Amino acid sequence: MNRREIRERVETALQDEENRHWSDREINRFIDDALIEFTRIARHPQVEGDATNPGSTTSLGEATKTGTLSVDGKTATITFSSAHGYSEGDALVVSGAGPTEYNGPFNILVPSTTTITYKVNFGSAVSDSSVSVFRIGPTYTIPSTIAEINSVSINGRELAIYTESQLNAAASSRGSRHYNLESSMGFHPNAFSSAVNNVDNTPKWREQHGPIEAVIFNNRTSSTFRIYPLPKADIDLYEDKDATAKVFLKLKVRGVPKATGLATDTTEPAVNLYWHEALVYGTIERCWMKEGKVQNVEKAQMYRGKFLEQAQLALRQEGMSSGSISEGRNRGSMVVNRYL
Repeated sequence: MNRREIRERVETALQDEENRHWSDREINRFIDDALIEFTRIARHPQVEGDATNPGSTTSLGEATKTGTLSVDGKTATITFSSAHGYSEGDALVVSGAGPTEYNGPFNILVPSTTTITYKVNFGSAVSDSSVSVFRIGPTYTIPSTIAEINSVSINGRELAIYTESQLNAAASSRGSRHYNLESSMGFHPNAFSSAVNNVDNTPKWREQHGPIEAVIFNNRTSSTFRIYPLPKADIDLYEDKDATAKVFLKLKVRGVPKATGLATDTTEPAVNLYWHEALVYGTIERCWMKEGKVQNVEKAQMYRGKFLEQAQLALRQEGMSSGSISEGRNRGSMVVNRYL
C-alpha cells in the first residue's frame, strides 16, 4: 500500500471518509509516526553500508605514506617529509623495516607534525630504515543513513559487538565469570608506566593483534567503533592478498535506517508488504488518542495492542540478525542504538 491507500484504510475504519474529525494532513502525520515506531521496534527494514575510516574512505586502510625509521631503546620513531595527519592512538601498519620485528600494526604514542613514535620490545639496530605506513583506524564511522546497528561484518563474516565498558569490566573482573578473558584482555606490565609495581591500567585488549573478531563501541550511542584485535599483518587487510593491485577489505554495517516519513501519497513504506497492516493499526491508535471530543482511549489501546503484536512478530521474523561468531550476543541487548 502507498500512503493514500493506508490513509483510506484508516478513514474507512474510523468511518470518517469525509474528514469530519481527522484531516488528511493529520492522518499523514500519524502514518509517519507509526512507521517510525514500527521500524524502531521491529528493526525492519534493514539496509547495509560501508563504514568509513579516519581518512573518510570506505575501507580498512588508507593511502600509504613513506618515512624513515629510527629506534632509541624501546621507542621507534618514523619521520616523514611532510605533515602526516595522524593522531595519538591511531593504529598504523608499518612495512619494509629491518629487522622485520619493527613491522606490523602499532598504536601511535605522542606524534608531532612530521613524526610518529610507537613502542617496541626489541631495541635491535635498524638495518633498513625506509618504511611504508598506512592507517587502519583504530576508529571507524558507521554510515550516516543507519540509526540502529544490527551487525558488522568483514568479508562475509559477522563480528561480535561490544562496548568499551563491557570489555574493561571483563578485563578487571578477577576471579569472576570473566576470569577466562583475563589473559587476553586483562591488565599487564608496561615498560612505559610509572604506576606502582610497574603495572599499567590500560586493558590489554587495546593492544591485541590477530584476525579481526569484534567491533568495540565507546558506548551504546556512539557513531564510531574500533576493530578488535588489530590485524597482525597487513596481508590480513586485503580482499586478495596475492593480487598485484591490492584492495582493502570493507567493514559492512547492517542495520535499521534513519526513519523518515512518506513523501507523497504514492510513496510506499519500505517495510515488507506483510506489515503494512501494522501501520494501519498504529495510525488508527493515534487518531483515537487525538485530544478533543473524538478521543477514545479504550479504542486506542485496542489498536495499540494490535500494532505492538505485529511489530513484535516482525522483530522475530525480520529484525534479528543471523547467527554469528558471537553466538547470538549481537541480538537484543548487544545492538547499538544511534537515533540522532
